[in-house]
Amino acid sequence: ACAPLWSQACGTSVFSTGICARLDGDLRPVGTIAPTAQRCSTYMDIVIVLDGSNSIYPWYEVQNFLSNVLSKFFIGPGQIQVGVLQYGERAVHEWVLGRYRTAQEVVEAAKNISRQEGRETRTAFAIRRA
Repeated sequence: ACAPLWSQACGTSVFSTGICARLDGDLRPVGTIAPTAQRCSTYMDIVIVLDGSNSIYPWYEVQNFLSNVLSKFFIGPGQIQVGVLQYGERAVHEWVLGRYRTAQEVVEAAKNISRQEGRETRTAFAIRRA
C-alpha cells in the first residue's frame, strides 16, 4: 500500500510524497518497501549574454524584454539559476548563477542593469567568456 502525505511543486510538476509499505493480513505495516519522496532537481542553468554596446537603443526596451523573459522562469533553490553577462568592448558578469534566489529578485536586478556602451561589439569574446 502507498499513501501520499502531501504534494510538492517542482516547477510545473507536482509530486506526491509519502511511503509504500508491506501490510500483513490484518493490514498492519510490516516494513517500508520504498519511500516515494522526490527531490526537485535543477532544470537548467541559464547565462544570458546581453549586448550592451552603443548599437543597442533604447536601453529601457532591453531591460523590459529581459524582465519579461526572466519573470517566466521558475527560479529557486534546486531549480533554474540565471546569470547575466553584458558585453560591448568588455565582458562583465552582471550577476553569476545562483546569486538571486527568486524570479522577483532576478527581475528587479534586470531592471537595474545599466548599459555598458563602448565602440566595439565583441560577441564571440562574450560568448566564450560566458
